[in-house]
Amino acid sequence: MRGMIMAAGEGTRLRPLTYARPKALVPVMTVPIMENIVKWLKKHGITELAVNLHYLGNDIENYFGDGSKFGVSITYLREEQPHGTAGAVRLMSDFLCEPNDTFLVIGCDELIDLDLDAMIRFHKERNALVTISLAWVDDPSEFGVAQLDGDGRIIGFVEKPKNWTGGRALVNSGVYLLEPDAIKRVPYGSTYDFGKQLFPELVAEGAPIYGFASDGYWNDIGHIGNYWEANQSALTKKAPIHDCPLVEVKPGIFVHPTAQIAESAYLEAPCAVGAHTVIEANACVRNGSIIGDHCVIGSGAVIDNSILWSRVMVSPKAVLQGCIVTDKCIVHAPDEPVRKAILVGRR
Repeated sequence: MRGMIMAAGEGTRLRPLTYARPKALVPVMTVPIMENIVKWLKKHGITELAVNLHYLGNDIENYFGDGSKFGVSITYLREEQPHGTAGAVRLMSDFLCEPNDTFLVIGCDELIDLDLDAMIRFHKERNALVTISLAWVDDPSEFGVAQLDGDGRIIGFVEKPKNWTGGRALVNSGVYLLEPDAIKRVPYGSTYDFGKQLFPELVAEGAPIYGFASDGYWNDIGHIGNYWEANQSALTKKAPIHDCPLVEVKPGIFVHPTAQIAESAYLEAPCAVGAHTVIEANACVRNGSIIGDHCVIGSGAVIDNSILWSRVMVSPKAVLQGCIVTDKCIVHAPDEPVRKAILVGRR
């Protein structure tokens, strides 16, 4: 089975974070979101991948290369203008459908705990044309709600319902299994969307399109609130980070083996410290903070409930509370703590 990761989007709802990196490279627990997806697919034997690129696409390609350092092979589609989700997959259909077998599509921003093997069995047993992963949410107003019959066949969609009063709902969680005949329905070179066009059209025609419901963790990391929640869930082991490079040195404290932490520094669970990061004397990292790679936390500084990306320099005695700090920022020590700020470094 081959797979495609959708990575062309601008990540507008994650701004200003996506001014610093493309959405695919935004880190969760120090690991870029798409790297976590690649490792997850590899664990399930899906190692031949396509990736579409548009916004900051060179950054993504430079990071992943041909995929070999992650044990996969990556073929890129560079889109001068986006063709929509289904339109982009159609452009890669010769690659994806070459084995004449089921293929997988996933967004680059999914943090998901899904039994993919079970989903594939479900798809095959029902001779489905398309199977969509579904997750339970309390408020479906930002998602597409799937209506199922007793066998899991999708009989209708309600797109982003407002003033929802139906309780918990099953929504599209962004992993698709498709047969070649499904994507070949999309006009080649057109702008076409899965959720708004192809899937509703298939349902209206009575095609065998199914929903695979899961109670596992899911977060599409669509906006800043989701991003915070994803990091905290990963830190508390509620969300999966595959082959996480950090080691749990004490309960709830995760440290990369190359980090340098002064004896008098204080780490309070839950927290995480990335590769080659230096935590100087009497500095404090606490309350759900995640420090990325190659950072320096100056002596006496306090990092409280904050997420720092890579190569961040925090001056001695500076205090950050509830902040996100992107790559290469230099944080000086102001008279007052820096609270609930997003600090964006230069690209």
